[in-house]
Amino acid sequence: MPHLPTPTVADAYRGPDFAKRDRKGSGGDDLVTALARLFPRDKAERLFKTPTANLANNGSAQHPDKRKAGGHGPTLEDEVVFLLNVDPDDVSDDGPHSPPEWWGEFAQSVYRWEVHMGTQAPVPLVRGPRGGLKLAPRFAEWLMGLPAGWVTDVPGLSHKEQIGRIGNGVVPQQAFEAFRWLLSV
Repeated sequence: MPHLPTPTVADAYRGPDFAKRDRKGSGGDDLVTALARLFPRDKAERLFKTPTANLANNGSAQHPDKRKAGGHGPTLEDEVVFLLNVDPDDVSDDGPHSPPEWWGEFAQSVYRWEVHMGTQAPVPLVRGPRGGLKLAPRFAEWLMGLPAGWVTDVPGLSHKEQIGRIGNGVVPQQAFEAFRWLLSV
Protein backbone atom coordinates (compact mmCIF):
# COMPACT_ATOMS: atom_id res chain seq x y z
CA MET A 1 0.00 0.00 0.00
CA PRO A 2 1.49 3.40 -0.95
CA HIS A 3 2.07 5.94 1.80
CA LEU A 4 2.46 9.70 1.83
CA PRO A 5 5.98 11.06 2.40
CA THR A 6 7.02 11.87 5.95
CA PRO A 7 6.37 15.51 6.88
CA THR A 8 9.40 17.75 7.40
CA VAL A 9 9.82 21.18 8.95
CA ALA A 10 10.57 22.61 5.50
CA ASP A 11 7.11 21.54 4.30
CA ALA A 12 5.64 24.48 6.21
CA TYR A 13 7.68 26.98 4.21
CA ARG A 14 7.57 25.86 0.60
CA GLY A 15 5.17 25.03 -2.16
CA PRO A 16 5.11 21.94 -4.36
CA ASP A 17 8.15 21.04 -6.46
CA PHE A 18 6.70 19.05 -9.36
CA ALA A 19 10.13 18.47 -10.95
CA LYS A 20 11.70 16.97 -7.81
CA ARG A 21 10.79 13.32 -8.43
CA ASP A 22 12.51 13.47 -11.84
CA ARG A 23 15.80 14.77 -10.39
CA LYS A 24 18.37 12.06 -9.80
CA GLY A 25 18.95 11.37 -6.11
CA SER A 26 16.05 13.53 -4.92
CA GLY A 27 14.20 10.67 -3.27
CA GLY A 28 10.91 11.55 -4.92
CA ASP A 29 8.11 13.89 -3.98
CA ASP A 30 7.99 15.63 -0.61
CA LEU A 31 4.69 15.74 1.30
CA VAL A 32 3.64 19.16 -0.06
CA THR A 33 4.15 18.02 -3.66
CA ALA A 34 2.46 14.64 -3.10
CA LEU A 35 -0.62 16.38 -1.68
CA ALA A 36 -0.66 18.90 -4.53
CA ARG A 37 -0.68 15.99 -7.00
CA LEU A 38 -3.55 14.30 -5.13
CA PHE A 39 -5.62 17.46 -4.77
CA PRO A 40 -4.89 19.88 -7.63
CA ARG A 41 -6.14 23.43 -7.00
CA ASP A 42 -7.92 23.72 -10.32
CA LYS A 43 -10.21 20.84 -9.30
CA ALA A 44 -10.64 21.79 -5.65
CA GLU A 45 -13.91 22.89 -4.10
CA ARG A 46 -13.91 26.45 -2.86
CA LEU A 47 -14.35 26.37 0.92
CA PHE A 48 -15.31 29.20 3.23
CA LYS A 49 -12.81 30.48 5.75
CA THR A 50 -13.24 29.08 9.23
CA PRO A 51 -15.10 31.29 11.72
CA THR A 52 -12.63 32.71 14.23
CA ALA A 53 -13.14 34.38 17.58
CA ASN A 54 -11.48 37.60 16.37
CA LEU A 55 -14.23 38.03 13.74
CA ALA A 56 -16.22 39.60 16.56
CA ASN A 57 -13.59 42.36 16.87
CA ASN A 58 -12.47 42.86 13.25
CA GLY A 59 -14.68 45.80 12.40
CA SER A 60 -16.62 45.86 9.17
CA ALA A 61 -16.04 43.52 6.26
CA GLN A 62 -13.70 44.49 3.40
CA HIS A 63 -13.62 43.16 -0.13
CA PRO A 64 -11.20 40.18 -0.14
CA ASP A 65 -9.06 41.85 -2.83
CA LYS A 66 -8.64 44.95 -0.66
CA ARG A 67 -7.78 42.80 2.38
CA LYS A 68 -5.17 40.88 0.31
CA ALA A 69 -3.71 44.15 -1.04
CA GLY A 70 -3.17 45.19 2.57
CA GLY A 71 -1.17 42.02 3.20
CA HIS A 72 -3.92 40.09 4.99
CA GLY A 73 -6.09 37.14 4.11
CA PRO A 74 -9.83 37.62 3.78
CA THR A 75 -12.09 36.64 6.66
CA LEU A 76 -15.27 34.59 6.54
CA GLU A 77 -17.25 37.82 6.93
CA ASP A 78 -15.40 39.35 3.93
CA GLU A 79 -16.33 36.33 1.80
CA VAL A 80 -19.96 36.25 2.90
CA VAL A 81 -20.55 39.99 2.48
CA PHE A 82 -18.73 40.49 -0.84
CA LEU A 83 -18.65 37.19 -2.73
CA LEU A 84 -22.20 35.87 -2.37
CA ASN A 85 -25.41 36.69 -4.21
CA VAL A 86 -27.77 36.79 -1.24
CA ASP A 87 -29.60 39.44 0.74
CA PRO A 88 -30.34 39.26 4.48
CA ASP A 89 -34.07 39.39 3.68
CA ASP A 90 -33.92 36.40 1.27
CA VAL A 91 -35.87 33.34 2.26
CA SER A 92 -35.43 29.78 1.13
CA ASP A 93 -38.19 27.28 0.50
CA ASP A 94 -38.57 24.33 2.85
CA GLY A 95 -36.52 22.01 0.63
CA PRO A 96 -33.40 20.19 1.75
CA HIS A 97 -31.08 22.73 0.10
CA SER A 98 -30.70 26.48 0.02
CA PRO A 99 -30.81 28.22 -3.38
CA PRO A 100 -27.53 27.42 -5.20
CA GLU A 101 -27.45 30.91 -6.78
CA TRP A 102 -26.74 32.35 -3.32
CA TRP A 103 -23.35 30.67 -3.06
CA GLY A 104 -21.41 31.40 -6.26
CA GLU A 105 -18.13 29.49 -6.29
CA PHE A 106 -18.91 28.03 -2.83
CA ALA A 107 -22.07 26.22 -4.07
CA GLN A 108 -20.50 22.76 -4.31
CA SER A 109 -19.10 22.80 -0.78
CA VAL A 110 -22.31 24.29 0.69
CA TYR A 111 -24.37 21.59 -1.03
CA ARG A 112 -22.07 18.86 0.32
CA TRP A 113 -22.27 20.27 3.88
CA GLU A 114 -26.07 20.54 3.62
CA VAL A 115 -26.20 16.85 2.72
CA HIS A 116 -23.88 15.97 5.61
CA MET A 117 -25.73 18.15 8.13
CA GLY A 118 -29.19 17.11 6.90
CA THR A 119 -30.35 20.72 6.83
CA GLN A 120 -30.11 23.64 4.45
CA ALA A 121 -27.70 26.48 5.07
CA PRO A 122 -29.24 29.53 6.72
CA VAL A 123 -29.07 32.96 5.10
CA PRO A 124 -25.43 33.94 5.73
CA LEU A 125 -26.01 37.68 6.26
CA VAL A 126 -27.76 39.93 8.74
CA ARG A 127 -28.10 43.70 8.84
CA GLY A 128 -26.10 45.47 11.49
CA PRO A 129 -27.53 48.23 13.70
CA ARG A 130 -26.57 50.89 11.12
CA GLY A 131 -27.81 48.90 8.12
CA GLY A 132 -24.48 47.39 7.03
CA LEU A 133 -24.10 43.72 6.20
CA LYS A 134 -22.57 41.35 8.74
CA LEU A 135 -21.96 37.63 9.06
CA ALA A 136 -25.06 35.88 10.42
CA PRO A 137 -24.26 33.95 13.62
CA ARG A 138 -26.73 31.22 12.56
CA PHE A 139 -24.71 30.66 9.38
CA ALA A 140 -21.41 30.51 11.30
CA GLU A 141 -23.04 28.07 13.75
CA TRP A 142 -24.22 25.87 10.84
CA LEU A 143 -20.83 26.11 9.13
CA MET A 144 -19.16 24.81 12.31
CA GLY A 145 -21.49 21.80 12.33
CA LEU A 146 -23.34 22.84 15.48
CA PRO A 147 -27.03 22.14 16.02
CA ALA A 148 -29.25 25.12 15.19
CA GLY A 149 -29.53 27.35 18.24
CA TRP A 150 -26.58 25.80 20.11
CA VAL A 151 -25.09 29.28 20.51
CA THR A 152 -27.60 31.56 18.80
CA ASP A 153 -30.51 30.66 21.09
CA VAL A 154 -28.57 31.33 24.31
CA PRO A 155 -30.42 34.21 25.98
CA GLY A 156 -28.62 37.51 26.37
CA LEU A 157 -25.74 37.00 23.92
CA SER A 158 -25.07 39.88 21.53
CA HIS A 159 -24.11 39.37 17.88
CA LYS A 160 -20.46 39.96 18.82
CA GLU A 161 -20.60 37.45 21.69
CA GLN A 162 -22.27 34.81 19.50
CA ILE A 163 -19.63 35.15 16.77
CA GLY A 164 -16.86 35.07 19.38
CA ARG A 165 -18.16 31.89 20.99
CA ILE A 166 -18.72 30.16 17.67
CA GLY A 167 -15.23 31.13 16.51
CA ASN A 168 -13.71 29.78 19.73
CA GLY A 169 -15.47 26.43 19.29
CA VAL A 170 -14.58 23.24 17.51
CA VAL A 171 -16.32 21.36 14.74
CA PRO A 172 -17.88 18.46 16.67
CA GLN A 173 -17.55 16.09 13.71
CA GLN A 174 -13.79 16.72 13.55
CA ALA A 175 -13.40 16.29 17.32
CA PHE A 176 -15.34 13.02 17.17
CA GLU A 177 -13.13 11.66 14.38
CA ALA A 178 -9.97 12.75 16.19
CA PHE A 179 -11.00 10.99 19.40
CA ARG A 180 -12.12 7.90 17.47
CA TRP A 181 -8.76 7.72 15.77
CA LEU A 182 -6.86 8.28 19.05
CA LEU A 183 -8.80 5.49 20.71
CA SER A 184 -7.99 3.13 17.84
CA VAL A 185 -4.20 3.50 18.08
